[in-house]
Amino acid sequence: MPAALIETEVETPWTGGTLIGIVGFSTLPAAFPLGPVLMAGLRARLPGVQVENMTWGPMHVVQRFQQADVPRPDRVVLVGAAAICRTPGAVAAYRWQGGALPPVEMQDRIYEAVTGIVDLENTLMIGTQFGIWPEVAWSVEADLPADTFQRMVMAESEGWADDAALAAHLGFSPAAVTAALIAATAGVLAGDATPGKRAETLVKLTAFTQNVALPVGART
Repeated sequence: MPAALIETEVETPWTGGTLIGIVGFSTLPAAFPLGPVLMAGLRARLPGVQVENMTWGPMHVVQRFQQADVPRPDRVVLVGAAAICRTPGAVAAYRWQGGALPPVEMQDRIYEAVTGIVDLENTLMIGTQFGIWPEVAWSVEADLPADTFQRMVMAESEGWADDAALAAHLGFSPAAVTAALIAATAGVLAGDATPGKRAETLVKLTAFTQNVALPVGART
């Protein structure tokens, strides 16, 4: 595997400032919108801003930033899959405004997190619950159908994973989604206006006892 891909799979030393976290990052398939092309594109577009692989779950994120020797970011942008796919391939950005959930709902989110499900909204909410996020935070979200990852893996294994073929197969271009995620992330850091997202506007979880292991960002 090329060294550039190996680098994206590990946590890098965090020095503070502005942080971009790719929630649900995957090195494969190569064209996956939350993969190495996105990471490289963000680093090229925003030199000096730290871009991190956040494949690890929300509780790991919390534990990392609770360490005494790890500085908290001044601004954070979490990039990942939307909790619900309404318009496949669409990208939207939101200013995270925090808030609180009823204790039972919060506990369900923590239960889901510790089962290993990686989810952007859970990462926002659980990070807020434990006080790790700065006042200035955004999410940049791609509407990806729940089976996107599996379908792209199959296409790559069968040798027809060029963007045109994937766009015809999926109904949207993975390359266009990646480009839109980069543009939207750069936009919020440059001051673009965005609608707000708060605890009470998050997609409701299925009762924990009904949860099954779902792809990144999926909800039943």
